[in-house]
Amino acid sequence: MTPPPAAPAGTPVALAASSRRRAFWLALAGLLVATHWPKLRVAPADAPIDKLAHAAGFGSLTALCLLAFPRIPRWGVAALMLALGAVDEWTQAIPVLRRSCDLDDWLADATGIVVALALHAALSPVGGAPARLLLARRRAASDLLLAKPLNWLHLMTAAVLGAAAGAPVAVLIDSWFVRKGPQPVQYGFIGALLGAGVAVHALWEAGVRSRLRRAEAERPCLGCGASGDGGAACPACGRPRDPADWAPIAPLDGTAELRACLLPILVSVATLVFLSTASIAVVTSLRLRVDAVMRADTWYRTLPADGRILVDLSLLALLGAWALHRCRSRIARLVDRTGDSCTGCGFDLRATSSGMRIGGCPECGGGFVRLDAPPA
Repeated sequence: MTPPPAAPAGTPVALAASSRRRAFWLALAGLLVATHWPKLRVAPADAPIDKLAHAAGFGSLTALCLLAFPRIPRWGVAALMLALGAVDEWTQAIPVLRRSCDLDDWLADATGIVVALALHAALSPVGGAPARLLLARRRAASDLLLAKPLNWLHLMTAAVLGAAAGAPVAVLIDSWFVRKGPQPVQYGFIGALLGAGVAVHALWEAGVRSRLRRAEAERPCLGCGASGDGGAACPACGRPRDPADWAPIAPLDGTAELRACLLPILVSVATLVFLSTASIAVVTSLRLRVDAVMRADTWYRTLPADGRILVDLSLLALLGAWALHRCRSRIARLVDRTGDSCTGCGFDLRATSSGMRIGGCPECGGGFVRLDAPPA
């Protein structure tokens, strides 16, 4: 995807981009301080979370880098983050820090980076012009939110509250169902991460939907987010205004979304079950016969507990990224038919003023848009 041109200074898109860059540099500074704090220990020795923390830290930093610098391709971000992780580990060997350079820590960094890149790829634009138009509207609403510092504070508050709620829930699950040794700290850490993610996503989705409803009335420019007077071009960035930019589109029926997502979810769950069963069967039957299998199993068993958990979670996250991409692709195909059939009720629109680019469904009144090319 080619990133959009830089927006003029002072517009919501420019302010949001500046806020994302500041968030990245602050996160980078915080990560470097945490990894170089002399003799830092955040968990008991018999319940380490070091590998999980490395993956979470570098995964979050990679996600922020992708958002803050959209003109850098994914492979460039991957190379930059892997190099940063290597330098970070190498500098920890400085004697005064009383820390050590560990290859396993760098591999944990790489795992978090790969997962972040996979999720970013899964969230990349899919579908044709109508689906990308809706994505452009969401991007404009997101920039309008991120342009205000107070909304960043709201997201950080949601992350803290979500982590505070998720950690004890995960510890309870560990004590009730898992019971495999000293793992409450590890499960509490995972629960805190999941709780923070769920809380931030819920607040973010609510904010974007609320801002979209307001934007449909205000009709800001999709290029820079600036409000205009309804002229032929945006007064801030000069982007031509298209009547279809904020034309009403009937919302996709929730049942249709569920049906579109059902198959990818079932396939990902079946793949996870198959891989787990197959790996157990292979190790059980070939461990004493094949040296490669024995070495791989021995390496996995010698990993610390948080390392083994990280391997399992990364596999789950990669399968989840694939399922997310397939769900979005299938939903986009439904949205792309908005000019042929109403996404709200399914009414056939092909015989309804076929020459119109913007119109309404005669059955339910929902709007439709016919586009030939993705919005600029």
